Amino acid sequence: MIPPETIEQVRQATDIVQIIGEFVRLKKKGRRFLAVCPFHTEKTPSFSVSPDKQLYYCFGCGKGGTVFTFLMEHEKMSFVEAVRDLARRANITIREEAGSDVKREFLERISYGNQVALDYFHHLLYEPKYREVLQNYLKGKRGIIDETIAQFKLGLAGETWDGLVRYAAGKGLSSEDLEKAGLSIRSETKGNYFDRFRQRLMFPIFNLSQKPIAFGGRTLKKGEPAKYVNSPETPLYVKGNVLYGLNFSKDYIRQASPACVFVVEGYFDFISLWQVGVKNVVASSGTAFTLQQARLLARFAEEVYLFFDADTAGQNAALRSVDSLFEAGLEVKVIVPPAGEDPDSIATGQGMDGIEKLQHDALGFIRFRTKDLDIGASGIIGKERLVKELGALGSKISDPTRRSLYFAEAAETLGVDVQLLQKVPAKDRGTPAPDDEPKRKHSPIEIGFLSLLFNNPGSIDSIFENISPDDFESSELSRLYSAMINQYQTAGAVDAKVLVDNAKDSEFASLVTEIASTEWDPAQLEGETRKLVKQIIDEKQKRIRARLRKELAQAETEGNHEEANRILQQMKDHGLYAD
Repeated sequence: MIPPETIEQVRQATDIVQIIGEFVRLKKKGRRFLAVCPFHTEKTPSFSVSPDKQLYYCFGCGKGGTVFTFLMEHEKMSFVEAVRDLARRANITIREEAGSDVKREFLERISYGNQVALDYFHHLLYEPKYREVLQNYLKGKRGIIDETIAQFKLGLAGETWDGLVRYAAGKGLSSEDLEKAGLSIRSETKGNYFDRFRQRLMFPIFNLSQKPIAFGGRTLKKGEPAKYVNSPETPLYVKGNVLYGLNFSKDYIRQASPACVFVVEGYFDFISLWQVGVKNVVASSGTAFTLQQARLLARFAEEVYLFFDADTAGQNAALRSVDSLFEAGLEVKVIVPPAGEDPDSIATGQGMDGIEKLQHDALGFIRFRTKDLDIGASGIIGKERLVKELGALGSKISDPTRRSLYFAEAAETLGVDVQLLQKVPAKDRGTPAPDDEPKRKHSPIEIGFLSLLFNNPGSIDSIFENISPDDFESSELSRLYSAMINQYQTAGAVDAKVLVDNAKDSEFASLVTEIASTEWDPAQLEGETRKLVKQIIDEKQKRIRARLRKELAQAETEGNHEEANRILQQMKDHGLYAD
């Protein structure tokens, strides 16, 4: 375990705005920074980062926490991994104490397994026996240079059945560890383990923190039915949430003007564009583009250029991708390569100039969708189908100006009234993602009281004497108040960041962040504190009175006079009287 003082040292050396800014486009507004939330779909930015409090909170979905919890939620890191990552950035040496957490250790073993596999595959590529693969195929046929091979850690899975299994054993990893990481398979007949990847060129897949989380493997055998094989999903890798190469290209995407990204399908497409200088690029790895991937892109880009193969399959892939991209709020343009070409061949043959020309000639989605259609000859049914399709897509555009322009262009292209597109029935539009998730219902008085404690530490001593956790109606808020008391008695201060990082569940962490993120006018702190203390006491008295009245009514209904007299006495003891 990492000592608490080291965790605090790392926390103090880290700027939450800088770290979150690597993953989300932040815009300063007053003392805070705002962004579109990376954890849910929304139309207007409600994700707030406070440099003063070193906390983030989304007022839409309720997720919040510290820089550690952000990396845990966003990058699927364990707490220990998040601390280590930030310690490395701050050049802080970590000396861990004995003890471990089972879940964290499990995730760390998977992460370590992927790193061991990366080292193994990369080293194998340079062994003399595989010189033909390196020189003739990768460098010769594909034109991949040494610098690129090293940067993307390309590798090779050999022909042996258990080469990685045996190599990993020497690094302290069991076959079961590799299986959990998706790198080995257990034989159902013999019970032994063998490598998942064999005779394949290996492409490591990284998360945004540059850690390998999975692999894609391209076969080197002729006649192999599965040309590409990817790692199965693991706790670290969910295929529909990841875009190949984004860890390398995210800064280039943001730096483009406007912020734009080329989306290609394959690993070689990505690498070829990168090598000729087009570095604002990601690859979907040949999967249907998901809403999660679209949201991921929306954190860095405003415009997307879909750049798929010229064949029918490639252009259909472009069509399938648009729905999610529109829903994520992205402007979509489609590059149509010449017949028989693909991004890899264009980059290799024409370089950056060829790609820039295609980018210049890219089609907006409406033009792309209708370029091969004879609208006048499509008939009523065909035109109706297009109206519903384009109307449904337009409804997903959150910006009102852009939505109006889209509908106007679609109406002109189809030769229909714009209102026809705007009035596409909801059932034809699909079910839009809710902008906000249901939020917890808590007493505003109790919420305000606790937020004042975080902002007015000078009043804590007197408050703790007058208000107890039992005075709260909400069990969650009572739990938080108890934690604040314990922290104050132990450490001499109340620190929301520490409470968040010590939280046993993410909901409690978000609750702490929500309350601590509330801003108060310093001139009003004392007066508001006194007012809310009185209101909490009054609310408790009301609840006691309501409970006793209910119990009294029940006792009288049952004819239990002894119980009724006891309750009446209890009401008098509390200064409460039955009406």
